[in-house]
Amino acid sequence: MQTLASDVRYAARQLLRSPGFAAVAVASLALGIGANTAVFSWIDAVLLRPVPGVDDRGLVAFETVTPSGETVTNSYPDFRDYRDRLRLVSGLAMARPNALTVGATGDPDHVERVWGEMVSGNYFAVLSVRPARGRLFLPEEYGDKPDGYPVAVISDGLWRRRFQSDPSIIGRSVMVNSHPLTVVGVAPPAFHGTAPGLAFDLWVPVVMGPRLNGIGEWMLRDRKTRDLRGVARLRPGVAIEQARAEIAGVGRELARAYPYENGGMSATLLPFWQASGPQRWLLVPLEILMAACGALLLIVCANLANLLLARAVGRRKELGVRVALGAGRWRLARQLLTESLLLTALGAVAGVPLALGLGRSLAYLLPPSGLPIRLDLQLNASVLAFTLLLAVGAALLAGVYPVLHACRVDLHEALGEAGRGGSATARTRRTRSLLVVGEVALALVTLIGAGLFARSFESARKISPGFDAGGVLVSQFYLEGSGYSLAQRKQFCQRLRERMQAVPGVAAVAYADSVPLGFAGPSWEDLKVEGYVPRRDENMKIPRNVVAPGFFDLLRVPLLAGRDFTEQDDRQTLQIAIVNRAFAERFFPGRNALGRRFWGWGRWFTVVGVAADSKYLEITEKPRPYFYVPFRQVYREDRAVAFYVRSASRDAGAPLPALRREVQRMDPRVGVYDAMPLAEYIGAALYPIRVAAVLLAALGTWCLALAALGLYGVMAYTVSQRTHEVGIRMALGARSGDVLRLVVGQAMLLVAGGLAAGAAAAFALTRLVRGALIGIGPGDPGVFLGAALMLAAVGALASFVPAQRAAGVDPLVALRHE
Repeated sequence: MQTLASDVRYAARQLLRSPGFAAVAVASLALGIGANTAVFSWIDAVLLRPVPGVDDRGLVAFETVTPSGETVTNSYPDFRDYRDRLRLVSGLAMARPNALTVGATGDPDHVERVWGEMVSGNYFAVLSVRPARGRLFLPEEYGDKPDGYPVAVISDGLWRRRFQSDPSIIGRSVMVNSHPLTVVGVAPPAFHGTAPGLAFDLWVPVVMGPRLNGIGEWMLRDRKTRDLRGVARLRPGVAIEQARAEIAGVGRELARAYPYENGGMSATLLPFWQASGPQRWLLVPLEILMAACGALLLIVCANLANLLLARAVGRRKELGVRVALGAGRWRLARQLLTESLLLTALGAVAGVPLALGLGRSLAYLLPPSGLPIRLDLQLNASVLAFTLLLAVGAALLAGVYPVLHACRVDLHEALGEAGRGGSATARTRRTRSLLVVGEVALALVTLIGAGLFARSFESARKISPGFDAGGVLVSQFYLEGSGYSLAQRKQFCQRLRERMQAVPGVAAVAYADSVPLGFAGPSWEDLKVEGYVPRRDENMKIPRNVVAPGFFDLLRVPLLAGRDFTEQDDRQTLQIAIVNRAFAERFFPGRNALGRRFWGWGRWFTVVGVAADSKYLEITEKPRPYFYVPFRQVYREDRAVAFYVRSASRDAGAPLPALRREVQRMDPRVGVYDAMPLAEYIGAALYPIRVAAVLLAALGTWCLALAALGLYGVMAYTVSQRTHEVGIRMALGARSGDVLRLVVGQAMLLVAGGLAAGAAAAFALTRLVRGALIGIGPGDPGVFLGAALMLAAVGALASFVPAQRAAGVDPLVALRHE
């Protein structure tokens, strides 16, 4: 330890003697290590540790598998059957997000909307969560009795924010959706629920859902209502493949027992990073960003290796003296590696604040959604361990060759004439040149990636969603939180529409139970189409929307045939639907779709209209079957009502004050939540490609700057080493322009080598992200050429300053100095 401390002190003194070298090295390392740490913290929070605050050993996601192999959420009856029959999992729990209001009925000033989870009674037991205060749900509260367990657990944040950390809240009754629930406990501060990327404040038994949301108990009995996310814990020693086999067996039993609801259906277990949710959207962008950060760190290491090589050449005489005095090669190597490790340690320390700042950028790029999004980015033990490994790896990667070079020092040469000048050997010059070639190649790969995703993002933005979002305001109403029954919700929406249509400057008003291209995900119904025989593995779960009259006119979606819905289309009239063109072409090919029927929600619907295709789930999706049903006939779920208002002035925000005013007049208890332009809301569809484009552009810029710095360093050092040669050339008649062209030409040869190697690597690597690109191929010549020209221009600029210095050499001074 004493020797190590001595090495560290000596390394610190050496760095203090070269503050410019140390500053450049530490700044470069901070950039490389900070960027990698930031991206790893995203991967840790979103993919590796998506459920903070729980013991995640053996914890996996449980999802239903459709006949076509897609994974979807689960129904409550299926959950009960799997829960009671599985033996290889120690527990299976369910949860689903739910907007709730907390506060006294009739007192709108003290009502707060929060996001909670409706959960199975065994939810906390399966997760092995311990309460911070009070208790969690007891085994006797695990039952399936509707409206049987009026209890709630609140988050630590809600306890502190709304209840001022009052310990007496345990055992007290609070109003949730205008119904009293007893608060039995406070969750630990680190726990926010089981939906990756979301943070919840309230947990209520799912069997209380019918009462709190003003709907019938049918949702707890309907196998086709699949809205529950599952989480399971494997028994110790059980492999996930074994549990999947058992689940498949139970799935086959349920398919035989309930052929209409579960025919062809099964279930599976997945790691959380593969499960449905925001983390699945971010998987590919994060993989790409991690690769780009790796390229950035390699460029940093190449720069540092170049700097260390230059120092080693300059210190050859010093090292020779130390060898002459008895220092062994290992002793020299250890000292030089200590210097490298100290540099990277300082870089890691400086990179931590940078990582914290970069870590927040992922949240800044989030589009507005109304969901309780929380990216729990922390410099926890795993992230700090990753940072430490990066620092050690960078020190070894950047320092090994300089150390080997220094340890090969020739004692006679180092102490003789050559040692005085500290001249570099031909091998050292080649090594430094190869490092620059590698930097240029890595920078080109990153720039090409940034260019491809930037072009892809622009292409995605130009894709028409099939509807006109300009000038449309959308807001979410959670009427169940104010105690509204289903009938009252329909009446409220109809009255609000009538009042808003009378507001000057409002062109159109409509409402629906979902918004296209948002974070919330699709709603779908399992259909049986009259006269159509599906294939064995065909997915008949068709996405849909429940809409009010005027919806198509407001969004300017053309009706290609038939009619729109009217206010007379209610539960007492013929059950009808409007399908899109893709639906008609798939199920009624070559026939008139009007008058055809399909079965859903336990009854027959007759097609009365055909609408043009739009984008519903993803902006890049191909035309897919989709259908619409009248709000007054079908709306029955505890879903928010999406209210659309089109402004006559094309200013989407203009109707908002009028909307707030009319809602306040109708019922002060109802709040206008998440109001935003529809054009902003549908930005969720572009989120993954936007993350990749913006952050890759930043990384590409850094890589470009570092590659230019490396090239500048090599050329500046080369010029200093060749001062005598330049002096001779100029004494023999060479002009300044000749020297300028010589130096810049040598630099551009290095750049050309790097461009060739980088283009070949990029051509191979970009094929791996073909599926993530939109409207552009992975080998787009414009992007390749533009990135190469940009890098060549920066390389020429970086070499121009050393070249000018060489061209300004005075031959007499250069020859006299040598």
